[in-house]
Amino acid sequence: MSEAGAQTVTRTLVALHGNFASSRWWVDLRDGPPGGWRVRAPDLPGFAGTPHAGPVSVAGYADWVQDWLRTQGVKRPVLLGHSLGGAVALEVAARDPQALAGLVLAASAPLTGLVTPEENYPVLELLRSAPPLLEASLGALFPSGRPANFRDLLADGANMAPAHYSGNARALAAWQVDAARLTGLPALVLGGELDRLITPDMVRAQAAALGVEAVILPGRGHGFPQEDPAALRTLLEGFLDTLPAS
Repeated sequence: MSEAGAQTVTRTLVALHGNFASSRWWVDLRDGPPGGWRVRAPDLPGFAGTPHAGPVSVAGYADWVQDWLRTQGVKRPVLLGHSLGGAVALEVAARDPQALAGLVLAASAPLTGLVTPEENYPVLELLRSAPPLLEASLGALFPSGRPANFRDLLADGANMAPAHYSGNARALAAWQVDAARLTGLPALVLGGELDRLITPDMVRAQAAALGVEAVILPGRGHGFPQEDPAALRTLLEGFLDTLPAS
């Protein structure tokens, strides 16, 4: 096998989706992976049919991801996490930074957690039974235009486990990670200029805590991985090219 072929097999980017989402958020990235890398994108527990049991927590998701990586034989991947998936990626990274080759945060939940105002929880529960409200809420993530597979994304959001509607917000409010545990791990921190959930200031604070510069995509929102997959790929390729071969 050639050296290039070996890299294609062994260098892996694992993409973790966010709340009300699924692996289909990464369809463009999987269809056109960065050169020399393969992209794996699991559906987290309680999403897109993956079974979920027990309390909803970031630590529980991280346990599942670590088990999944072992089962799949994936060693020293780069973890890419969007929103809730960013918190999961951070939790996995903080447990064993040496087990990863790098970390990419895309509109990630802050390292200090994300508190949802108490008055918003009834709305989260209402999303379970109000399809127009769910469609409007997900549509707002894409201020520059809904992606071509929006209906697929909407279907996956509607099929989330019932406990997750409030549970994921509670989990993010209860979670935080110590940035000092991530020292030395190469990181890329991305955000959307028009993101009202994870604002540019939050993204810059994440980047500062990790000792890197934030990249804010102009004219994009919380859903920028779907809004502008070409820009995401370009940024990823630039970052991945800086990483030493595993």
